[in-house]
Amino acid sequence: MLGSLALAGGAAATPQAECEVPEGSFAHGQLSRDVGEVVLELFMPADEEQLEEALEMATELLAGDLSPYERGVVLRLRGNHAFQLDDYQSAIRDYEAAAETCTLTRDELISLRVNVGQLHRVLGNYSNAIEAFEWAIDRGALVDEQLAQFLAATYLEAALEREGSAEQRSLLERGLPFAERFYELATAPTETDFAMMVSYYQQLRRPRDELTVVRDRVEAYPNSRSNWQALLALFAEMGWEEDLFAANKLMYLNGLFEGEHELIRLVQYYAYFENPYRGAIILEREINAGSVEDTPENLTLLSDLWRQASDFDRAIVVLAHLSDVLGDGESALRLAEAYFQENQFAQSEAALELAIERGGLENEGAAWELLGNVRFEQVSDRRADRAQLREALAAFEKAAQFPQSRTAAEGWIRFINGFIEPQPNGLQRIRILIDSCRLSLEAELRILLLTGEIEAGERALIPEDAFPERCAPYFNKYGEQIREAHWTDEEFEAAQAQRAAREGEG
Repeated sequence: MLGSLALAGGAAATPQAECEVPEGSFAHGQLSRDVGEVVLELFMPADEEQLEEALEMATELLAGDLSPYERGVVLRLRGNHAFQLDDYQSAIRDYEAAAETCTLTRDELISLRVNVGQLHRVLGNYSNAIEAFEWAIDRGALVDEQLAQFLAATYLEAALEREGSAEQRSLLERGLPFAERFYELATAPTETDFAMMVSYYQQLRRPRDELTVVRDRVEAYPNSRSNWQALLALFAEMGWEEDLFAANKLMYLNGLFEGEHELIRLVQYYAYFENPYRGAIILEREINAGSVEDTPENLTLLSDLWRQASDFDRAIVVLAHLSDVLGDGESALRLAEAYFQENQFAQSEAALELAIERGGLENEGAAWELLGNVRFEQVSDRRADRAQLREALAAFEKAAQFPQSRTAAEGWIRFINGFIEPQPNGLQRIRILIDSCRLSLEAELRILLLTGEIEAGERALIPEDAFPERCAPYFNKYGEQIREAHWTDEEFEAAQAQRAAREGEG
């Protein structure tokens, strides 16, 4: 709002250095009787119609023979009326003409130049506005909260108008001291005031200073979602993840989240910062409230959080539902793992068998290995229950066909065979070993075929590091069986001789 203009006399005005008072003029601060009566009428207009009448009266008065002081008074009054009628160009002309009468005191002249600067700013004449404001400062105007704001806003508007030009940064740097002065003096800054300060720091690439202002803005307006979002963006830009997490928590507590993606982001932060239990509590509550959809993705996240929190009972509830919904192998496998963690082996076995039956597992060997463990855990008498041991052994033999689980599975196979066939001759143990080796070597040959290292039907060497040492007495380097379980050494040597003869003939 334009500052008030002092018009009444009293103490004589001090001529400005730029002015020379004409000879024979009336004394400063005095109005003739006739002019004074008209001036009093000019102070009274209350509506637009009266303003226009007053404007005409002032124009008629200025056409007469007035002293410089009288002319200055009437010009300022007419300028005020023009301003009230939104005729800013005419107001500027009258104010400038009033200044040229050289009858204003220093304070009056400063106030008038500030008003002129505001009008130029409204009209988008930013250079003229800056010139008027700084003229007033050069003549002693106090850079108070209002004048600092005027200059800061004008410099910023001028800079934005010249975006991308070489002049833009210069304007920002010249305006920044006024912006910081205003920010320092402002007792109750508005959202717009904060935005102006943020804009300066953003464009001058000063994120830490920007952060200070954004934090102040959040504190002043804690219920503004846009303010919190600006804070989140700054924390993300600066890589301050803990502060980002804390700000997300506060937004949630203040009820400022919109959309489930923000809730999901928050619970993921809880998991990242090693508090999955709290994240699971929030996610479960929001799913039950309907704020987050119970999609497979969200339920998977919830089950993962419960598992990370080692609360397998609650994970099982979610995983059982998820397995029914998805009907795939991976969801059944995750359910089996949760059952296993809770020592619910029968339920885990059923879920594992379902997972393998459904297929599509990323690591099928691991599923077979876990199934072997689950079955072994259910063996009531490891010395007597050979049928149960063989079920576990069968699962481990399947696991041994997969490279990722082969080593562990073969260890289990040797261990379980010790229970199944403890007899001195060990014939059954050898047969099981041969079967296990055949499965392992066939799996290796399939891998060579799938990777294109051999063609179908081609005889190929199995890589040395993939050939189990336990299989060497019974299979050759091509994966072909060379000895039966019941053969004596003499029978084995005879068979070897016959094989060599056949290969020689070939």
